[in-house]
Amino acid sequence: MYHWQFCIDDCVCFGRTWNEFMILIRTLQERMNLSLKNRLVIFVHNLPFEWAFMNRFINYEEGFFKDVRKPLKILTSEGIEFRCSYALSNMSLSKFCKNEIGVKHYKLVDTYDYGKIRTPITPLSETEEAYCYNDVRGLSECIKSRLLTDTLTTMPLTSTGYVRRDLRSSVTGDKKYRTLFKNNALDEVLYPMCRDAFRGGDTHANIDYSRQLLKNIHARDEASAYPAAMIMDLYPQTAFTKMNVSTYMNTDTSEYALLIEVIFKDLVYIGNTGIPYIPLAKCKKFTPDKIVDNGRVIYASYVQMTITDIDLEIIKHEYLFTDIMMRNIYASVYAPLSDKIKNVVMDYFRKKTLLKNDPDKVYEYNKSKNSLNSCFGCMVMRIDKQLITYDDVGHEYTEDDKPLEELLDKFYKSRNSFLSYQHGVWITANARFRLRKMLWEVGSDVVYCDTDSIKFRGDHEKTFEDRNKILIEEAIKHGAYAETKDGKIKYMGVWEDECKNYDNGVYDEFKTLGAKKYVYSATEKGEVEVVSTIAGVNKSKGSEYFTENGIDSFDIGTVLFDSGHLTAFYNDDNIHEITIDHCKFLTASNVALIDNTYKIGVTGEYLDLLQNALENREDIEYI
Repeated sequence: MYHWQFCIDDCVCFGRTWNEFMILIRTLQERMNLSLKNRLVIFVHNLPFEWAFMNRFINYEEGFFKDVRKPLKILTSEGIEFRCSYALSNMSLSKFCKNEIGVKHYKLVDTYDYGKIRTPITPLSETEEAYCYNDVRGLSECIKSRLLTDTLTTMPLTSTGYVRRDLRSSVTGDKKYRTLFKNNALDEVLYPMCRDAFRGGDTHANIDYSRQLLKNIHARDEASAYPAAMIMDLYPQTAFTKMNVSTYMNTDTSEYALLIEVIFKDLVYIGNTGIPYIPLAKCKKFTPDKIVDNGRVIYASYVQMTITDIDLEIIKHEYLFTDIMMRNIYASVYAPLSDKIKNVVMDYFRKKTLLKNDPDKVYEYNKSKNSLNSCFGCMVMRIDKQLITYDDVGHEYTEDDKPLEELLDKFYKSRNSFLSYQHGVWITANARFRLRKMLWEVGSDVVYCDTDSIKFRGDHEKTFEDRNKILIEEAIKHGAYAETKDGKIKYMGVWEDECKNYDNGVYDEFKTLGAKKYVYSATEKGEVEVVSTIAGVNKSKGSEYFTENGIDSFDIGTVLFDSGHLTAFYNDDNIHEITIDHCKFLTASNVALIDNTYKIGVTGEYLDLLQNALENREDIEYI
């Protein structure tokens, strides 16, 4: 500890030691007559980080943790309730300040040197003090903005809580919906199957183009991909019932959502896109002879997995196999999501579309955009999440070990529960199918894909135009469209040109080394911009490096010494004194964030496949 800051209303208080911090807590309790029944809520931006330092210096009463060391809320015996404003906003403090109404004290980004060694007696400059001041004054103004439409009682703990509240309100009092929700409850057999079948977006690089510096690459994004799937696609809307294999073989199952435990033998990828569909991580069993392309199966003599009927259709399109064995099949009748749920999604979409590019409605636009993007997340909240408790004596975290049956029973009996987990499983499955349909159209020119985007070479303008005509008809049929402030119609699920604002209408250069690893350059208004997307590397740091060194320097073995990636080291300790630079002061537990270098690499298996692809690769002509 060398400095802390606290803001109440418009008053900011500075302190330099833990002793002074504890005096602040006692003073607040005495002056405000605080107790467990009369609490003061204090918002902390990134409470888990600060908790690592403060946990020994407070009188812990109880807490709510989303994970080990990650509290959303901490209550002290004095009646102080610390809440995490980062979880509330799902934004950095800088972005939070920019997006809220009435904020005047913005975060002073890049004005504070965190590498400098400071103690409680180190003089702080005006610039440093201004940085500290704005951090809490700006956060206080952000919370005041939120309190215009909420109270501390109604305010949720997380950003998705706002959306859950809107969704819950839409079905509150609907007895038919409640009955359907309970009748479709998953049991201790079906829920694990749904967990196994669930997977996220479809992200992969075509190995035929990996590690190449490509030119003139096009990019298309699917508009509101997950909301489009929610509005226009079908979902399991009756209780899952077991179906035997003979019934499956002799029944038209097109009207049924299926959960299937399946075994494939001699599985071989034959797809035309270079984007194998099956992730090894979702295979419960497989043989050692498997061949994997950056985590995707391209061959295995034996694979066992749990999938949906949508996954099975994609696999049949992209793989050959000598045998398929279905061990467990469960069926539910397909139907759309509840109109009341869809109305909430469409309300967010209409507001987002109407308010976009309106300088007077930036706050409302960002709010509706974030809400729209959070709808899917509400649908896949885990039912089997165990409660985490903190022991303030031994300072240890304990995760409950309640049986799944008990957790499921509690979930479906709770009036706060209203969303069916299986719907979330099918949202991503439907979204992957929508992406695959477009990938199949583009074919071998696909370079890279990620959930709702495709990057490709060649001229496929007509391919996307033709597909969009079909998608627009579908959107009109389901009312999945909205009007902009200029009177233009925006449709969900259509493919939009990501490069339309670039001078050349394309990425000038593009290079990938696999999923979540690519760099590209593009020219806009005569200025060349380099964009870096590398898991584990800060976007701006990556862009700076490859702007200076060129995109072709993005290669296996390249080391980014200034990656912007921090590694956390936790030091758990009781209160004690230390002396630094002749200054003795109290300290205790802490977390050290260490700058980390990043070395670009791939697995040995992927490197072998890359080498083989290079040897068989023909010269590429760029269009």
